[in-house]
Amino acid sequence: METSSGLRELFANFQFVRIWLVGIFSGIARWLEMLVAGVYAFDTTGSPFLVALLVILRMIPLVAFGSIVGTFADRLSPKVFICVTMFGAMLVSGTVFVLFLTDHHSYWLVAFASFVSGLVWTTDMPLRRRMLGDVVGIARVAQAMSLDAATNNATRMLGPLFGGLLYQWQGASGAYMLSALLYAGCVIVLVYVSTKLVNVSPDRLASRALDDLRAGFAYIWHDRDVLRIMLVTIIFNLWGFPFLAMIPVVGRDELDVSASVIGGLTALEGGGAFLGSLIIATRARIFSYRRLYYFGMLGYLFAAFTAGWMTDVFPMAVVLVVVGLCASGFSTMQSTLIYTVAPPEMRGRMFGVLVICIGSGLVGFTNIGLMGEWFGGSAAMRIVAAEGLIPLVLVGFAWQKLWARGNS
Repeated sequence: METSSGLRELFANFQFVRIWLVGIFSGIARWLEMLVAGVYAFDTTGSPFLVALLVILRMIPLVAFGSIVGTFADRLSPKVFICVTMFGAMLVSGTVFVLFLTDHHSYWLVAFASFVSGLVWTTDMPLRRRMLGDVVGIARVAQAMSLDAATNNATRMLGPLFGGLLYQWQGASGAYMLSALLYAGCVIVLVYVSTKLVNVSPDRLASRALDDLRAGFAYIWHDRDVLRIMLVTIIFNLWGFPFLAMIPVVGRDELDVSASVIGGLTALEGGGAFLGSLIIATRARIFSYRRLYYFGMLGYLFAAFTAGWMTDVFPMAVVLVVVGLCASGFSTMQSTLIYTVAPPEMRGRMFGVLVICIGSGLVGFTNIGLMGEWFGGSAAMRIVAAEGLIPLVLVGFAWQKLWARGNS
């Protein structure tokens, strides 16, 4: 009863619903584009590394601008930042749609669109999710973040599913048309979001972004708990998340299936994550946040390693559901832990640093792209997952609060 009452309170908050919808629309567009771009790249070039390069281009804005966006989140209204990026993404996706329609497409056109999609992604963690936390308050933040993570995982299911079907039916042009419409929907919804959602610090308006970033890193260095949270995020983005880039490669090159089947396989990973996140969202208060976060990541790497041995579609589908279920613990608790352990005046900077940690995926996707180029997609999955298990186990042994009884 308490859970259903909490969910009703969240959906009765129209500001929360609007920000939540922006996450749904942009998430479907993001994962749709990632699948379509990967299949198009492999069909066009035959290179696993060039497939991974498209995801690397999505990660570059996280490294270049993530910290800056995070520091501004503590001082200025985030609405304008998100509106500008969504409007720009709408224009780029619309342009790519027209160029594909007129047969003026190329790999580098898709690469540019991937970079712009990365700019949109950069605003999600420090701005949109920060807004979610501020609008619901600390008492409901775990439930709000869990619900948002659940729907984000649902977009990881719907985006590839729509992308694979549209790619098979209309080619890449149909997928980018839908993407442009989704970004347009984000802009329309954002118009009705209040500009006074975030608890900014007026006395910090004149401070420098570099000073804020330095303060964020200093806080993390002196708080061993937060440091472990960030290290697990780095491990995920170096050795966990890049696993997804090899699904189109393995699907085309080793399983020999169509774009719609590849989309369906990728959607199963998102479906597993969605199911897991729903369970967490309705039972958030009975779980240990840190243990869900850490052991979800541990299970993810074991499942990704297993996926590298699958040679048929059905076993691969089962393993991908397990990968998604494990991912839900990590993804749901990532924002929740940062929001709950950081003091209010540091949250924007913590999310900014978190975005930089996510940006470590630049190295991770380069690594798996090279492994795929040299040894093939399945072998790359196994190698990269095995690499990640070693540092993750070491972090777990040194994380005292992970093992403390009665600690969320």
